[in-house]
Amino acid sequence: MKLICALALFVILSAFAEGTTGFTFLQVPAGARAVAMGGAFTAVPGDPISLYWNPAASATTTSSMLTTTYTSYMMDMQAGFAGWVNPRENDVIGVSLNYFFGGSFDRTTMEDPMGTGEQFTSNSMALAGTWAKLLTETISIGVTGRFIYSQIDSYNANGFSVDLGGMYSSSAVPGLTGALVVRNAGVQTKAFCRENDPMPTEIAAGVSQSLMNGNLLIAADATMPLEGDIDFAAGVEYKPVEMLALRTGWSLSAKETADNAGGGFVDAMGFGMGTQYNQFSLDYAWKPCADLGNTHRISLGIDI
Repeated sequence: MKLICALALFVILSAFAEGTTGFTFLQVPAGARAVAMGGAFTAVPGDPISLYWNPAASATTTSSMLTTTYTSYMMDMQAGFAGWVNPRENDVIGVSLNYFFGGSFDRTTMEDPMGTGEQFTSNSMALAGTWAKLLTETISIGVTGRFIYSQIDSYNANGFSVDLGGMYSSSAVPGLTGALVVRNAGVQTKAFCRENDPMPTEIAAGVSQSLMNGNLLIAADATMPLEGDIDFAAGVEYKPVEMLALRTGWSLSAKETADNAGGGFVDAMGFGMGTQYNQFSLDYAWKPCADLGNTHRISLGIDI
């Protein structure tokens, strides 16, 4: 019965991360700014949350920065991401931690199907290191390697994965950026049960365009997971005044999840806002999901 509860947890998590793979928490999107823009963030430069989306974009950061994100789900589930990027003379390095807490579950057995009075929990984490470099004024590359660990009660699994990314900033069209990244290519080295699960590997291509002296950003992504259906996402960010950014976005996978939960067009969208003062930035994202409830993300960035 413990295993049945564990499988139920993965079904719930799959509502937020498409696919039939192991370590699906790695596909839970990080960053309030990115989520508010529908997850269309593969080709957005200059943001330290690129440690999650595309390591090549980390090469476009201009100063040492810290970023943290907290995500509140329903059923006591929580997620978080913390990262640090540090530009050096010839390259950029970074480290990040991604975690997911699956909540507490009542323990049941064949003898006590209504519960033993005990509870168990589920936790997952991924520790990663990133290296990125500007090859030319317009081309950057990046790689991330990560160790992954996941535990459900007394069961646990671990593995390793790699992200490989490239980014191109057009010199002919100012503000236009294109990117390509392979995420979570790797292997599960220890399984929960007898057989290893496939990794949540995906290939994403994106484009972004900055307009109006940086006050308007438009972005779009196409993502092809090796396990699952192709996803399309689009997002926009607008700054009506210097210290306020308004964001919204939409994705195909969010629409499919919303349809299954009895929702409509709005439930396939993300909404958010952000502000920046001196070296600090604060972002918020709200993601409705029909009958499944709402998710809220808060991100804090510090330019150090």
